Amino acid sequence: MRVSLVNAQVLDGNNVVPPLGLMYIAAVLEKAGHKVQIFDSDPEYQDTMMQEIKDFNPDLIGLSFLTVAYQRAFNLAKALKKELPDVTYCAGGVHPTVKPKETLTEFDVDFVVVGEGEATIVEACEKLEKKEGVDGVNGVMFRKDGEIVTTPPREMIKDLDSIPFPARHLIDMAPYLMPPGIIRGYAEKNQTTIVTSRGCPFKCIYCGSHNIFGRRTRRRSVKNVVDEVEHLHKNFDIKGVYYCDDTFTLSSKWVKEYCHELKKRNLNVKWACQSRVDQTDPELMKLMKESGLVQLDFGVESGSEKILKVLGKGGAGDRTSQIKKSFKLCKELDIRTLATFIIGNPEETKDDIDQSFQVAKEINADYTAFYFLTPYPGTDIYDMAIENGWLDPNLPFSEIWAHRQPELPLMAITFGKEELRDIRRHLQNQFFTRNYLRSSGNISFYSILISIIFKHPGVILDCLGKFIRTRRIDYIVETLNAEYWRMKKYEGAG
Repeated sequence: MRVSLVNAQVLDGNNVVPPLGLMYIAAVLEKAGHKVQIFDSDPEYQDTMMQEIKDFNPDLIGLSFLTVAYQRAFNLAKALKKELPDVTYCAGGVHPTVKPKETLTEFDVDFVVVGEGEATIVEACEKLEKKEGVDGVNGVMFRKDGEIVTTPPREMIKDLDSIPFPARHLIDMAPYLMPPGIIRGYAEKNQTTIVTSRGCPFKCIYCGSHNIFGRRTRRRSVKNVVDEVEHLHKNFDIKGVYYCDDTFTLSSKWVKEYCHELKKRNLNVKWACQSRVDQTDPELMKLMKESGLVQLDFGVESGSEKILKVLGKGGAGDRTSQIKKSFKLCKELDIRTLATFIIGNPEETKDDIDQSFQVAKEINADYTAFYFLTPYPGTDIYDMAIENGWLDPNLPFSEIWAHRQPELPLMAITFGKEELRDIRRHLQNQFFTRNYLRSSGNISFYSILISIIFKHPGVILDCLGKFIRTRRIDYIVETLNAEYWRMKKYEGAG
């Protein structure tokens, strides 16, 4: 079969990363003998994509999107169906998985892939190629004789090494490798993302990753992961890797083996990952540093023990003491840190937020971000928000669901929306200098941003308008960075 895969893209601040999930789908389809093309689509520049898809003449078009990209994906599907009405359509990814019935009906696709998609899409394509339809394929939802049919859940893939490396060769990787890169504040080119595991055993109320990958953690072998690092180093001159696992340090034994293997191959690749403050063993972190670790990202989320328990982040002992100890250790080892905090939580008071602010100042992370609590579908907080009337159940899915939400939060629990906006603005502005001006490595990046203003002076008006509305200094940097990425990808600016 000929398959076109399209990711409905929404640029989110400095996070410009290739669509790994869709590239995994493409990889297994290619391995199964199908012809595949991938698009990471910005709707402002989709005319070329439309023509390329028409020229490709696909048998199947697959759409992938997050909640924040729902409206863009809807418009994209509508435009594609107008141009290619006789093609089979499917949808998959996080939002279609947690809202499969709504996706099936509102997007008018032929079927929805629910959950982990690699094995499902390969089997579906085999049946479609034989003109049999997807009836009998586990992990899908479709219509039959006017009725909606949901097949049994697909069993999770046990051997992640059996999945080929993401099909990065199917997209132009160059725009994704430009500075500043995914490692915050470390403005270097040629950084990219890798996933080493799937599944998370923790139960944070704001996270929905278990909807796709389950609660049990499955991990690739060390050899398989470092083989991918070596492949990226040789084929894309990758100098930095960000591991976007939910928790990279879950198995200290695996991490030790990984560090030894990386050092053994002498690849000289810097790397960063997400960790937890209760998983910062000093000896392990020293080994990680020696193998090329430059930054650890921590979801601190709050400086209040009460709120940490509300969020599902509380554990045995004094969590805030663990937070301070972990960040102190990182500083001693010269490991950069990123800390995220969440405000707008259930039961939260001004005193709780002040505790978060005090902890943020004390740990003094290299990059600190404050976000509103966002009730994504498929999370516990979404169900709580609907049940308690904190969230309008008819609120349309669109870009206002971005976790950054620079203007107003989606819901208000113990604070009004405007009050919460002002609190977040004050907190975030306090850390602008630390986030953006403290690292000398950012100088080249800022020269790039300044050049954008000269090449596209109209963008400064957009920045000023957003700053006037939000009064967030960092929003100017994020807007300029997104524009720079668009220039490089779509306009070929030098």
